[in-house]
Amino acid sequence: MRHRNKKVTGKTGLGIATAFLYVCLMAGCGKDAVLPVPQGDGRSEVSEGKAEAVSPLPDVQPEPAGKAETSAAQEKFYIYSWDEELAVRLETVYKVYPEWRDRIEYTDVGSEELYRAELNRLLQEPEAESYPDMIALGDGFIKEYVNSDDLLPVTQCGFTEADLSEMYPYTITAAMDQRNHELKGVSWESCPGAFLYRTDIAEAVLGVKSPEEMQGKVGNWEDFLETAREVKEKSGGTVRLLASCDGLADIVMFGRKQPWITSDGTFHMDEAALEYLDVSYALETEGLAWDTVPGTGEWEAGFSGNEVLGYFGGADFLHESVEKNCGGEETGQGTYGLWNICPGPVPYCSGGTWLGATAECSDKELAGKIMKALCCDSEILTEIFEETKDYLNHRAVMEDFSHKGKGKLGLLGGQDYIEAFSCSAYGAEAFWKIPYDGKIMELLEAQAAALLTGEKDRDKAVSDLKKAVSEAFPEIIVE
Repeated sequence: MRHRNKKVTGKTGLGIATAFLYVCLMAGCGKDAVLPVPQGDGRSEVSEGKAEAVSPLPDVQPEPAGKAETSAAQEKFYIYSWDEELAVRLETVYKVYPEWRDRIEYTDVGSEELYRAELNRLLQEPEAESYPDMIALGDGFIKEYVNSDDLLPVTQCGFTEADLSEMYPYTITAAMDQRNHELKGVSWESCPGAFLYRTDIAEAVLGVKSPEEMQGKVGNWEDFLETAREVKEKSGGTVRLLASCDGLADIVMFGRKQPWITSDGTFHMDEAALEYLDVSYALETEGLAWDTVPGTGEWEAGFSGNEVLGYFGGADFLHESVEKNCGGEETGQGTYGLWNICPGPVPYCSGGTWLGATAECSDKELAGKIMKALCCDSEILTEIFEETKDYLNHRAVMEDFSHKGKGKLGLLGGQDYIEAFSCSAYGAEAFWKIPYDGKIMELLEAQAAALLTGEKDRDKAVSDLKKAVSEAFPEIIVE
């Protein structure tokens, strides 16, 4: 029998979103923000103006260790995820805490879709033996769970401000419950992205000789398109700026100024959405990007050939795609040594995994220890970095590696990838994330496709997007 506290009633998913409160953890970005003022009826009033940074933790003391029931130490501690990545990371943790190995029961459900369906079922069965004590949360669906009563604030697992002090702002804001500003998840990785490009092609076609010069050519989406046209023209049509437009929407939308749904429950057509329609339309209809599919042989050939100038990606992309497909392991082989990184049009992050303790977690003390070990322990994070070269969610660890020269890669001609990705690590924002994001992005992509085929013009695509959102979510006000 699982020993649990009384269940706190709450809903997971899209239904809770209409009364959301939004907060922007600005991290010095200087943008205007929309900040709600909580009211007694659960609604919010909106005030315009420059946002002050909001602490990720409420002004309360964490519960003291040892609150778990006495039998909890004998129980299995259930952790759920959708793949084996977290299981691999836990292996590093077990080296320091071997006593946890037999206690933890890790379940890889097998796919994100199946995982979310299984979670939604299990979270409604707190007395079940296999009820999750801790769950993994992906970038694309994290808000569905942190904006619910199904997860505990990390303060109840022993976290303090000091524990979070080295984490990048994006990872904090993404895991914050927008209803009350409580932090409900932490991550060991930050996953910043940037524009990765071929230095030899950039110099030959554009006359670009440094990442700074390249950034001047792609620093906003207007310049990005002009550079794409220049690449095609000056190469005689043999080179394109991108191998594919797949995934472009997620990057462009990091430039948004508001969430899709504002705090009064109104749909907001952000300028970033319009920008995506324009950028994708120009790239596709003018033939400014190759039409390859990520993961295919044709797409992979772009890393070692001479037809693609650049790709968008993060540290994992750098190691798993560029390095593995560049055709060499040292300078002079394939395109090894002929790559550089610049920030690109907008700071963004590509993916990420967070850990959250569930409302009926059988051992909050253990949950906190696991999260701190994986996300805060510099020695454990150091070992993970040595194994993966991922961009971890710990500023001091990453800066230390950079200072020691471990970010300088032969693949990049000696450029420090840690420093190169830092613009997005510090600058990417997540204040706009809400549970509606996934579905609305699907609807936006559908309209972008109709625009490309000539079935609709831009105004019609925007009008039909609003109509589709209204039909999908009748509770939303669409003007």
